Amino acid sequence: MSDNQRIIYSCQAVAIDGVLCHGVQSIGITTNFNLEQVFELGQLSIYENIEGIPDVEVTLEKVIDGYPLLYLMATTGVTGSSASGLVARSKQQANLTLGIFGEEYGNIDVALDNSGNSEVEVLCSGMYVSSVSYTLGADGNFTESLTLVGNNKQWLSNPTVGQTPAVTITDEKASGINGNDSPWSLVAGSGGIQRREDFRMKYSILPVGIRGVNGSGIGNGLKPVSEGQPVGASGNSVHLQSVSISTDFSREDILELGRKNPFFRPAGFPIEVTCEIEAVTSSGDFINAFEDGDPALYNTSASGNNTQEENIFFALRGGMSFDLGRKNRLQSISYGGGDATGGNVTCSYSYSNFNDFDVKQYTHNNKSVMGFATENNPEGTDLTPMFEEQQPD
Repeated sequence: MSDNQRIIYSCQAVAIDGVLCHGVQSIGITTNFNLEQVFELGQLSIYENIEGIPDVEVTLEKVIDGYPLLYLMATTGVTGSSASGLVARSKQQANLTLGIFGEEYGNIDVALDNSGNSEVEVLCSGMYVSSVSYTLGADGNFTESLTLVGNNKQWLSNPTVGQTPAVTITDEKASGINGNDSPWSLVAGSGGIQRREDFRMKYSILPVGIRGVNGSGIGNGLKPVSEGQPVGASGNSVHLQSVSISTDFSREDILELGRKNPFFRPAGFPIEVTCEIEAVTSSGDFINAFEDGDPALYNTSASGNNTQEENIFFALRGGMSFDLGRKNRLQSISYGGGDATGGNVTCSYSYSNFNDFDVKQYTHNNKSVMGFATENNPEGTDLTPMFEEQQPD
């Protein structure tokens, strides 16, 4: 049993399927015991308070730092597969472990109590991804938020490596939690903790409806190429302030007779994927709203509409990309700011699609493991240059 007087960040460590998670900023675990009351004629008191299956929810947040993303770690069953989108990842389960070590040590690698193992540990097994979101802002660090849901949680005191179930995370301490841990620097690409300068405008695709976008291909957020100058030398034509991507899997239990716990918790397809893009504007949003539709879209598949399907793809210097496919639709646009107290006018664009959400990562040792054969790169072309250039766009 732990003799800690408190628990602080330096004595906690999180692992998913036995692999240590780096860059984690926070973790929270909530357990609900679902009760159903049965009463009967003839008495006021409850007849029986029936307990159903418990709901366990784990929320995590990490900085995007070059180490594997939590979403990918929790869905590793599709690693190396071309099927890496929502459907494939929604079926995967993972075990999450939170280890608590002695608070008197500066890092978990030198913790000596319990033979170097965590003193207290909680295992949440059979967890599914419930929701995931990414925040890329001009202020602060880029972050990932992940929520896992399941029905099984077990606390252990003084766990050992050979214990059944084997849940200790000490085998992974050599991964870098040794008092000198730092963000991973990829062979091709780096940037440490990802911030605004690590957003790869040159390799991203913005919706053509955003004011300033040039064309519909990769790098359409840059100013047109000047004669004799490389792509991007003239700077950005769209001045992004933030990008936020999120989705919720809306899981439901499938039950069966003869078994208390669900045999499967499928995602509730279709799944909506939302993308919020905010940009500073110098001339307005230029999004028209006509009751008869935008004349510019006549004689197209969007004839009679004001909006059309858009292609969205974002890339980061640290080796991550977010592919939202080619069927994103503008839901709303807001123009605001620039009031008498100061500040700039910004336009916020809200897009959504259904079922198109593919997160890729240029991994540490094998760039093809979570490779880039996507809609925007259907041939699986080597996109190493996307991360090799070290100068900001």
